Amino acid sequence: MIYPFPKGLLIAIEGVDGAGKTTLAALLAQMFGERGIACAFSKEPTANRWGMELRRSAKTGRLSLERELELLTLDRKDHVERTISPMLKAGGVVLLDRYYWSTAAYQGPRGANVEDIIQSQESFAPKPDIVFLLDLSPEAGLGRVRARGDKPNEFEVSEELEKSRAVFLELIKTQTNGVLLDAGESVDEVWHKALSQVVNWQARQLTGDKEAVQANLKEIFGEARVDSVLED
Repeated sequence: MIYPFPKGLLIAIEGVDGAGKTTLAALLAQMFGERGIACAFSKEPTANRWGMELRRSAKTGRLSLERELELLTLDRKDHVERTISPMLKAGGVVLLDRYYWSTAAYQGPRGANVEDIIQSQESFAPKPDIVFLLDLSPEAGLGRVRARGDKPNEFEVSEELEKSRAVFLELIKTQTNGVLLDAGESVDEVWHKALSQVVNWQARQLTGDKEAVQANLKEIFGEARVDSVLED
């Protein structure tokens, strides 16, 4: 297994349900895995104690704002300790299907202060190197959820999702690590644009002449993939 990133690489994928977060995360995880690069792919809320309480509430009815924030914070602290920090310290990749932007986007419309949430979460949770925001209308997202045979839960009501989408779009304006992707495009188009951003991020971390940098990129990401990105 290869650990090619001295400080690790943390990528969070955000957006409303049905935007394609899990699909993009899986494609990135596959790409890193094929290169032998150590990679942890995880979701929030997690499948641990506090995350499962949140997941149950999606079916039984939403908890109070205060309780949701408490559980999200407890779950994320546990996630950071168990999964995120160890992999980053080892120099591997962490891919997250939702992170603390989602906390802001879903709790903000309920009355929580978005800036306070971001600051409080960043006091203990590593800041992502890249946040991919997959933007899609709630109607289209809910349509995808139903098309895959799932039933929207208490968190997935069109009017509320539109408020969450608005918070996401405000965050992308102020957070320098954010990358906006049109989730209405094909999977191939979204994937190629995301991969370009990852390759470009790594290129900015490297020093040396152009040929040496390109050789390093090709060693990590694969020659064909890097060539296709550099052609754009």
